[in-house]
Amino acid sequence: MKKIKTYIARLFCAFKNRPFCNIAEGTHAGRITRVAKSEIPSSNLLVKASEGGIEVAGAIDTPIGVCTDCGEEGDILDVALPGCAESSIICIANGAVMEGDLLYSADGGKVSANISPNCHKVGIALSSTSSGGVVEVDPQGFGMKAYEILACGLHTWAAGASTTDYLTISGIKENDCAFAVLAQAGGSETKVKAAINSESGKVVFTLDANGTNNSTLINWMIVRNS
Repeated sequence: MKKIKTYIARLFCAFKNRPFCNIAEGTHAGRITRVAKSEIPSSNLLVKASEGGIEVAGAIDTPIGVCTDCGEEGDILDVALPGCAESSIICIANGAVMEGDLLYSADGGKVSANISPNCHKVGIALSSTSSGGVVEVDPQGFGMKAYEILACGLHTWAAGASTTDYLTISGIKENDCAFAVLAQAGGSETKVKAAINSESGKVVFTLDANGTNNSTLINWMIVRNS
């Protein structure tokens, strides 16, 4: 009985001035309650879904929200859902953050102004802080996969009367995405396609008709899943 009373006391302390919103069916207005599947060592950490509960999210995990509580395994904790929230959120930075920085998921449920492989977008910083400090975040695009522009530019056709030309890009990978738009036709060409050849380190441009040296111009961009 003493353990039950202690648990109830802790529960109400954790949710002081908060409505319970963990209903079995229906929708949730900007927040939800979930059981901690492992320790949540601090409030304002990104969390991921885990077997019906939550755990601290790593840099590559898709975050479902920000836990506004801290607690041990088995505790019922409050989770803000930034994707449907009508307010900003508070997060913890794993490095220096400047107001206006784009923020991404980082290790330990924290956020970073630096993009890292397979991370997710958290939002835009509304305040500045040092490493380990709290930062107010506008959760624009929360949880979306982060991408970066690897390179972009204007290519001048140099393959003569041919439908195929190449552009060497240092460091491109097989899973990078190439985009191209015909900026200026040198003849009867109207469309261009771009493809990655990672073995040769080149982008392959293919026209629907022969290009013209120094006249056919192509706007191009290489995008990488972070």
